[in-house]
Amino acid sequence: MSGVSESVPDLGAMTDDWQKPFRQACELIAPVWPLDQWIAVNPFWGLRHLPASRADQVLGERGGFSMLMPTEFYREAWQGGRIRREDLQASIAQRGDVQSTAWYLDWLGRAPSTRAPLKSSILDTYRLASGDDQGGLADTACNQVSRVCGAFFDQRQGRWSAVDDSPETGLFQFWLESARSDLSLDFSTGLKGARAFFKSVPDKMDQAISDALNRIGVFGEELEALCHSLLLKVNGWASWCRGEDWRAGLEGRSSDRCAEILAIMLVWESAGVAFATTAQKDEWQRQRARARRNGDHDIRTRLWVWQRAFEIGYQRTLWSALAAGHEKQPASDHESERPDAQAVFCIDVRSEVMRRHLEEVYPGVQTLGFAGFFGMPIDHQQHGPFAPARRLPGLLPASYRLIDTRGSLREDLAENRSLDQREIARESVRKAKYTSLSTFTLVETTGLAWAWKLLKDSLKKGHRAKDEKAVEGRLVHSLGGDPLSDPQKVALVANMLRGMSLTNGFAPLLALVGHGSHTDNNPNQAGLECGACGGQSGGVNARLAARLLNDPQVRAGLADEGIRIPDFTWVVAAEHCTATDKVTIADRHLIPDSHVQRLADLEAGFAGAGVRVRKERATPLKLNGLDDANLEEAMETRTRDWSEVRPEWGLANNAAIIFAKRNKTRGCDLSGRVFLHDYDPAQDADGALLESLLAAPMVVANWINLQYFASVTVPEVYGAGNKLLHSVVGGNVGVVEGNGAHLRIGLPLQSVHDGTYWRHEPVRLTVLIDAPADRIESVLHRQRDVAALVDNQWVSLHRMADQGIVRYDNGRWIEVG
Repeated sequence: MSGVSESVPDLGAMTDDWQKPFRQACELIAPVWPLDQWIAVNPFWGLRHLPASRADQVLGERGGFSMLMPTEFYREAWQGGRIRREDLQASIAQRGDVQSTAWYLDWLGRAPSTRAPLKSSILDTYRLASGDDQGGLADTACNQVSRVCGAFFDQRQGRWSAVDDSPETGLFQFWLESARSDLSLDFSTGLKGARAFFKSVPDKMDQAISDALNRIGVFGEELEALCHSLLLKVNGWASWCRGEDWRAGLEGRSSDRCAEILAIMLVWESAGVAFATTAQKDEWQRQRARARRNGDHDIRTRLWVWQRAFEIGYQRTLWSALAAGHEKQPASDHESERPDAQAVFCIDVRSEVMRRHLEEVYPGVQTLGFAGFFGMPIDHQQHGPFAPARRLPGLLPASYRLIDTRGSLREDLAENRSLDQREIARESVRKAKYTSLSTFTLVETTGLAWAWKLLKDSLKKGHRAKDEKAVEGRLVHSLGGDPLSDPQKVALVANMLRGMSLTNGFAPLLALVGHGSHTDNNPNQAGLECGACGGQSGGVNARLAARLLNDPQVRAGLADEGIRIPDFTWVVAAEHCTATDKVTIADRHLIPDSHVQRLADLEAGFAGAGVRVRKERATPLKLNGLDDANLEEAMETRTRDWSEVRPEWGLANNAAIIFAKRNKTRGCDLSGRVFLHDYDPAQDADGALLESLLAAPMVVANWINLQYFASVTVPEVYGAGNKLLHSVVGGNVGVVEGNGAHLRIGLPLQSVHDGTYWRHEPVRLTVLIDAPADRIESVLHRQRDVAALVDNQWVSLHRMADQGIVRYDNGRWIEVG
């Protein structure tokens, strides 16, 4: 993953000393994805090489914010019993602190003073010099850059394209031309001669950077700090540019968008230096000297002790839940018995609730957890003039393409022609709507035509979820378009089955259950879908995997690989709607008569489990008190309500991931907070499977966990703000609040807060593995990113041992529960 993220260009005019800090600053910014492909991202991914507490210090110095909650949060957690004395004692012991619990309690009871944040950019001194808290050159520069980025990246909503079709058109050149042609620049900046200054900036980006750095006079580590600080000022758009570079790297293309926006900010910084007074330069130098001294970080250090105590408090409840579930399990082990049915769910925390209740109402079922793209690294080309949709984790490139087909070239051409015409008509309406004269004519002439739609939407009658048509697909290589050979299909399926530790003991009916969600008027819809499927529903991947598993040629090849699927086993695909907790079976017409009754039994289990899951979810959604029928209808209605800002809670409150066989967690109430991935250590003697699980699903879980974490602890930087104020930018680029220009990333406030309380507890991911210690340690030695997350306390690593739960701590395993 670190390889694909190195996409900052080699700037030929810069010396090697300049290139390194410039490149490193860009790599400190995490990428983001478009709205229609939205996936959760660890916003601290670029800082994973630092201990979490040190990263917090760096962000405080360069961005002026903390990764942690305010002191009042931990005080309330202590007073409410969420943090107990033994949790605090354990946290102090883990840190090796000499202070006592009484000292920390006394410190928490006081109101600590905080120092003013560092001003690492000279642009900030203009605000300090003017005494105006409502403006300043820093805000002016960030707003100007943000508006230019909004125009540059808008390839859908803008009717007058800001960028020509030439691939050579760059963000830096577009911004420079915009600044030079802005007649109001002197007035908006308060700097006489600002426009003339930008006219003197070289056209070539590398020369412009060289001139800017010579004027600023910052080098080495200070240059990296300055560049990082400047990127954090436009963090939303910097993250978007980083995402453009990341996705280009996955596709084998080159991109330098993050370098371009950093170059723009450096030119603005050089403008600040050029126009600064002596007093402003003196203040800037004092701030730089303070940064070199690293300041006073006692408050942050103490808060990290309380944060760890908060996390230990959650782990205490997790260990108790696992112990209680184990005690409830019957003494005899029925694993050797063949289950009536097997259901493979995504590892998503919402699946934990469904799996638990399904096993209660249908004891004959065996459930398993696996990444929701079911090992199918595909993009999906549907009929019509649409770009292929990625249906795989954002960390991976799409090796294959699934192309929809009606069965013949003639039917495909007819379908494409029909959809093309429909899209042309829609585009004509869009163009008419956004033309300059439509303000005066379109509403009056077409308003009545929209009246029925507005009425239906207001009555919550429109946009019912439609069943996807059963369209066959051709699986081909992404490069070249050649169909997969039988051996290649066998390898693909074998890897999937080994990944879920399902290579024997197949039930007569095997269901692959993807998941998706349904909402209306929600730009953040993809955030509720399957993250492993690139912000899409998992039904398509489940259907493809089921088709391959039922293929006789594939089964014959699997037998040669030592994986024998019995002739009496049939595989079906299904999709779990996480908004309504209904499970829909796909391709029902293909199911043989011999399995109809087994499917009916499984569907009855899904229905019974759905009733129980809805009851469990009712209180957080403020729907408690309704009977089963009304509760089901209420949840259905939420999917059609265009005013509903909380159709479901998504992955809020996620806290842990467990890699183990289901018998280790079956019967345990994990409260919908745990990702569950099946792993059988007996089938993985060389540790290759564990390595792939920690390098992929664990990293994905970390991304999700810290996305929610940051949206709670630093919502002004890493949260998307208020849904009620959102305006979509560029079709699918992202959202801004109201008429603002700053791109808001992360989760909206309504996704983590219910209006009164936080619905997500900000805790770092707890990782629990059922595997020998040496096997886990060997993975840490081979996987640098995994080791960085563990060693730097971005995740808390544990394993199941004979004596109980043990925690990994710098090469040692310490018993904790």
